[in-house]
Amino acid sequence: MAKEENVKKMLEILDKAWETTPSIIIYTDDYVYVLVPLDESKEKWQEVSFTVPEGSIEMRELTVKEALIYLMEEVTKGLPNYVKLPVVTEIENLDEVKEKVKSVL
Repeated sequence: MAKEENVKKMLEILDKAWETTPSIIIYTDDYVYVLVPLDESKEKWQEVSFTVPEGSIEMRELTVKEALIYLMEEVTKGLPNYVKLPVVTEIENLDEVKEKVKSVL
C-alpha cells in the first residue's frame, strides 16, 4: 500500500479502536500499536502496527489467546525502552496519535 493509503487505513483503525471496548492503543515516537476486537464475542482480534515516519502498516488477525500473548510481548519487550507509558486513555491522546500518523505524508 502507498503511504497515503496506510495513513487513511490507520486513522480508520484508530477511530474503530477508540469506539470499541476493550481496545488498546499504544504510541511511541517510532510507532503506533493497536489491538482491537473484531467480533462481539471478542474471540477474534486485529493487531496493527504503524511505523513513523515510514508510514508502513502491518496487520494480522489473532485469536484471543494470541492477542494476549502478543500484547504481553509488546508491553514487556517493546515499551521498556520508553520513559512514559504511551497508552491512549484520553481523547486528546487519540488526536495526538492521529496527528503522528498524518505526519508521515
